[in-house]
Amino acid sequence: MFPITKHPRLAPTRPVSGPAATGPLASFQLSLLDRAHQQAAVAALGQAALTGVDLLTLTEQAAVFVAQTLSLDFTSIYELAEDGCTLRLTAGFGWNGGVVEHMTVRADEGSMAAYVLASSEPVIVRDVPSITAFHVPDFVRAHGVISGISVVIPGGGRAWGILEAQCRCARTFVEDDFHFLQSVANVISSAHARKQSEADREHLAAFVEHNPNPVIELDAAAVALYCNDAARIVTGALQKHDPSELLPKNTADLVRHCLAQQTSVLNEQVEISGRRLSWSFFSVARIGRVHAYAEDITERTSLEAQLRQSQKMEAIGQLAAGVAHDFNNILTIMQGLVRRLGLNGSHERSGMLDQLFETTERAASLTKQLLAFSRKQVMQPRVLLLSEIVSNMSRMLERLIGENITLVAEHAAEVPPVEADAAMIEQIVLNLAVNARDAMPQGGKLIVSTDFIETENDTGRARWVRLRVRDTGCGIAPEVLSRIFEPFFTTKEVGKGTGLGLATVFGIVKQHYGSVDVSSVVGEGTTFTILFPATDKMVEEKIVALPQAALARGTGETILLVEDEPILRELAHAILADAGYKVLDAEQGDEAFQVWNQHMNEIDLLLTDMVLPGGMTGRELATQLQGLKPNLKVIYSTGYSQDLLESKDEPVNFLQKPYPPETLMRTVRSCLDAA
Repeated sequence: MFPITKHPRLAPTRPVSGPAATGPLASFQLSLLDRAHQQAAVAALGQAALTGVDLLTLTEQAAVFVAQTLSLDFTSIYELAEDGCTLRLTAGFGWNGGVVEHMTVRADEGSMAAYVLASSEPVIVRDVPSITAFHVPDFVRAHGVISGISVVIPGGGRAWGILEAQCRCARTFVEDDFHFLQSVANVISSAHARKQSEADREHLAAFVEHNPNPVIELDAAAVALYCNDAARIVTGALQKHDPSELLPKNTADLVRHCLAQQTSVLNEQVEISGRRLSWSFFSVARIGRVHAYAEDITERTSLEAQLRQSQKMEAIGQLAAGVAHDFNNILTIMQGLVRRLGLNGSHERSGMLDQLFETTERAASLTKQLLAFSRKQVMQPRVLLLSEIVSNMSRMLERLIGENITLVAEHAAEVPPVEADAAMIEQIVLNLAVNARDAMPQGGKLIVSTDFIETENDTGRARWVRLRVRDTGCGIAPEVLSRIFEPFFTTKEVGKGTGLGLATVFGIVKQHYGSVDVSSVVGEGTTFTILFPATDKMVEEKIVALPQAALARGTGETILLVEDEPILRELAHAILADAGYKVLDAEQGDEAFQVWNQHMNEIDLLLTDMVLPGGMTGRELATQLQGLKPNLKVIYSTGYSQDLLESKDEPVNFLQKPYPPETLMRTVRSCLDAA
């Protein structure tokens, strides 16, 4: 047992970083948010009790609300029997079937129940396995409970029962948790008292004082006669002087309507100092009063807006992925034809075709960015020089930032390579450049630099390649700086930004096991510093066109080629046939099975697109064929890799579209030669 913690919640419900993470204001705001999350439960239970809901239903609702509000695994509500020693588990949450309504415990000497009933304060257990002060019920231990808090549900002259909340992990309970549980216990107690005697039902109003949300009583003229502590606290937090300032402007009309019609008005919203309150008005006609209950719905409204934005971005992502898939097929055809023309052309003609091939590679890079945006691109890391990626983007960046901003590239010598996805690195630089451009509407300077640094940590020295993007713009205010990597957070006007740019940067950097930091001075500019792990591997060379004789050739092996794009299928067939392979074609799964039935013993390798018409995917086709011939080699190919992302077992042999003939031939030869 431990005393209640006398300070705000030690583990906030959401992370806070930066300068705003410390100080009394931050602690107060976190405490206020916690109370706001609790208020709906207590208010709903109190309203249910006032409307006469039966006690069993009320306790069942209370058990669910406590577990969900405090994010705990179990809730128990025990009712003390007339003998004063037996407690029955009348309502609960999270327990195995057959426990609730059937389990009883005894408040005998040395038992946990007796200890709780004799205590005037909450009983907190931090480690059930090691507790020695009393005996914890066996069924509680059997469910893996580690920590918990218990409060007495008061009754008329003696305790009505016990309310407990438990967790399977170590949990620090704070004073707000106790007050919340005690408020719920008081609601249950008051409901029981009302059931026992109609004369005592007025005592149910006691729950209002414990309600963590604002409650105001109004007379027929809409004058505030009473408010609880929560109303006064929120009034001060929102920098107002009187609790009535929290009410909607049309409160007088709402009060007249409630009393005249003897009805209720729900969800009247008002926005004050950046917080959104939802008010509900309930008529107490016999005494000419109206009770108003508030709920802070700021977070819920924000989440709803984020959901709508997320759905919109998902739709755009689906469209982008579809476009990229079809475009990749076209680029594969173009690259294949260019390479075949170049192998037999003159030197001058080959030079022009090489330029055309490089153009298709840049187009392929754009489709990778579309797929990355739509979250349907498999990360394809390779060993590369960060400075080369940035240098190759210079012309694009100059067009992006405009003529009034000067682009400066600073690359240190002898910087080691990194293992990264080139398209994702480009996405980082583009997003940071766009942010810098928007911070310099009157012009300025954008400096992109790369160098090498070493750092010391607990495990030794670490080697990093550093990418810095600096601007001379307006800078970022300290209160904003701590939130810039949050998804959907933006300071731009509605329609001007999605709030996903820097969140995407953060996600890509973490995916590469790197780190990102930002420093800013208002009026002077901002610097983003990104560290990528350096590697000792050799930089991978770009694929170059080789003479026909130098390419890896087949030795008569038979390949089943399944591709639904006719021109691409014909091109791949011609490339493989020219390389010495026997090629059998199919457009979709059913046709592939027909070919298989005729040539099963001949086929050495299946080369299939992942997305096929006819209802069968390339993966399903390969699985069925390998079931018939376990030693069948398989290569998957697609420009739309969602299927790979949805599978835990990513195939070893994967041919990403668009691909040049050399890559196709190397991949096929490597797969056939593998053990």
